[in-house]
Amino acid sequence: MKTKNLQQHAPLFMGIDGGGSHCRVMIQDEQGKTLGQGKGGPANPVYGVQQCKDSIIKATRDALHEAGLDDNAMTRLVVGGGLAGLHLPQMQEQMQAWQHPFAALYLTTDLHAAALGAHQGMDGGVIILGTGFSSLAACKGKLTQVGGYGFPINATCSGAWFGLEAVKAVLLDADGVGLSTSLTQALLETRCATELAEAFMHATATDYAKLAPLVFEQADVGDKVSLGLIQQGAAFINQVIRRLLACGVTRLAMIGGITERIKPWLDPQLVMTVGPALASPQQGAILFAQQSHKQMNKSKEQR
Repeated sequence: MKTKNLQQHAPLFMGIDGGGSHCRVMIQDEQGKTLGQGKGGPANPVYGVQQCKDSIIKATRDALHEAGLDDNAMTRLVVGGGLAGLHLPQMQEQMQAWQHPFAALYLTTDLHAAALGAHQGMDGGVIILGTGFSSLAACKGKLTQVGGYGFPINATCSGAWFGLEAVKAVLLDADGVGLSTSLTQALLETRCATELAEAFMHATATDYAKLAPLVFEQADVGDKVSLGLIQQGAAFINQVIRRLLACGVTRLAMIGGITERIKPWLDPQLVMTVGPALASPQQGAILFAQQSHKQMNKSKEQR
C-alpha cells in the first residue's frame, strides 16, 4: 500500500471490481453518497498487469467525469481494489508495486470484495460465476475459499469453462468422434474446424467466456450437448453450495454473468439459501478501503 497527501480536500472513496472481462468502479463521498461510476476493460493482472492498470485508470476517469471532477481528483481517492488473480503472490506483489496516482490503494481479491458487499461485512458466503469461478465463506472471523485457482484448471461452470467446453465439443463432432451438437453449425458457419482451433489456440478466458451465451441458447432449443454441459456445471455448483454451508454460513449470494442462467438448474432446496447481494462488489471494495484506511491511520497514531 502506498499513500500520498490528500492536500486540503476531503477524501473520496473508490471501490474497484476487477475481473477477467470488465473493470467497474464506484466513487462515494464520506457520507456514502455515490458520486460517479465507471467501466473499463479486463482487470485481472494474470492476463496482463499493464492492461489491468490501464482498465482501472480508464474506469476511474469515467467515474470522475460523471462526478463532475477532473483527473486531478485522483489524488483524493482512497481506493479499495478487489481484483481477480490477487490470490497469486506474484500478482499481488506486482500490483502492490504500482506507482498509482491515488491517495491510497488497498488491494484484496475480487472474491473478498464481493463477500463484503454481498453481506455488508456480516457472515455469509458468496459464489462468483463470471468469466471465472471462485467462492468464499466468511463465518465467525474465518475465511474459507473454495476454488478460485484460475482458468483453465479450476473454472467449472464459469463463462470461460462453458466456452472452452463448447469448442472442444464442436471439434469432436466435426471429426466424427463426438456427440452431434447444434453448437457445431453455430461455430463453424463461416470457418472450418482447423480455423476454429487456430482461433482459440492461444485464447484467453475472456475470449472463451464470450461463447457462453451460445451454450445456453442452444440448450434452450434442445441441444443435448449444451444441456449436458449446463447439468454438469449445475451439479458442481450444488456441491460448492453444500461445502460453503458446511462452513457454518446460513446465507449465500451468487453474482456474475452466469448466475441467473444457472440458478434454474440448481437443487431447489439449495437455491433457498441463496439471497440477493445487499450491495455490489464495488461497495464491498469501498468498505474494505474504509476499514483498511482507518486501521492504517490508527497504526500511525500509535507510533
